[in-house]
Amino acid sequence: MKVKKYVVASMPQAMKAIRSDLGEEAVILHSKQIRTGGFLGLFTKAKIEVLAAVDSVEKLSVKKNSSPPAPSMEDNQSFMKQQLSELNTLVSQMNQMPKVSSSSYPKAVEDVFAYLRLQEIDEAILKSIEASMLEYYYLHRPNSNQLMEWTKSWFVNQFKESEWSGPFKKYVSVVGPTGVGKTTTLAKLAAKCVLEHNQKIAFITTDTYRISAIEQLKTYASILNAPLTICYNGADFKKALLETEAYDVIFIDTAGRNFLEQQYVNDLKKIITFQEDLQTFLVLALTSKVSDMKAVYERFVSLSVDHLIFTKQDETTRKGSLLNMLYHCGKRAAFTTNGQDVPEDVSAFKIKEFIDDVFGDWKDE
Repeated sequence: MKVKKYVVASMPQAMKAIRSDLGEEAVILHSKQIRTGGFLGLFTKAKIEVLAAVDSVEKLSVKKNSSPPAPSMEDNQSFMKQQLSELNTLVSQMNQMPKVSSSSYPKAVEDVFAYLRLQEIDEAILKSIEASMLEYYYLHRPNSNQLMEWTKSWFVNQFKESEWSGPFKKYVSVVGPTGVGKTTTLAKLAAKCVLEHNQKIAFITTDTYRISAIEQLKTYASILNAPLTICYNGADFKKALLETEAYDVIFIDTAGRNFLEQQYVNDLKKIITFQEDLQTFLVLALTSKVSDMKAVYERFVSLSVDHLIFTKQDETTRKGSLLNMLYHCGKRAAFTTNGQDVPEDVSAFKIKEFIDDVFGDWKDE
């Protein structure tokens, strides 16, 4: 790996020099604005410091008929050690940076970064977009609105693999902490199967801690003309699976408990058989703190969580937490909900629609 630093007057000048020195395969690792020259702090000039790298060392051009001696193995090893040392130093410096600093960026870039932070986008994501955004800005000089459109496209492309398109397996369970709307979400998904796909569905609930949850699910089951089985233990659950075997999709509700209690997850494992033909969705509320959402995920990941569902999209103006969870967990988002109506207020997750919603109140001030 060859790493080289450039101090230039503009980003296009840097790009030209990088291509000339390192070739088309070179990548920009970092860039920032600096001031050079002057006297006693006066009359300094604005410059851009750019760090670029390329995987292979470019061959040196030599005059015709010249035959420079081949470097020895010791020279090659010394050169590679030097390059690795420089790269390790650079990576260490970049990793020590607590956040992307936009204080020296052009105003359009500062405006976009400020908005991303307003939406509570994780600093790790901001760091991953930084170099590409700066390169785009210095090559095209967009205004804030144009740069925001580019940013939206970047997010759509970055998270395009995060959509889940189905179908449901035979058994569908929803898990998650209390208060996120699991039972209502389960009813919405069941209603979609009945109304949109004309499937025969059944309900099983292991939520025996809240009478209100059972009554709520009974109401939904009655409306959808679907049977409901209440399970108190593992034996009840196995019996319920046999009784509902003829149905197309069986939806399994679970108790909402304090996610900090490991015993809750252990109890679920004792009752529900998490097998190949069972699909588990972890339900998270967008009104929750990201730190709590991560803790919930870590608690439930042992249940072989397949996909994520995000509720209460309509109850917050800061929706970046959904992108943060997709980035850190590597799971796909299946659905989002934005109200209590069944089945209207549930939608299959589409990254472009979600990004349009997240950036919907952007204003170039």
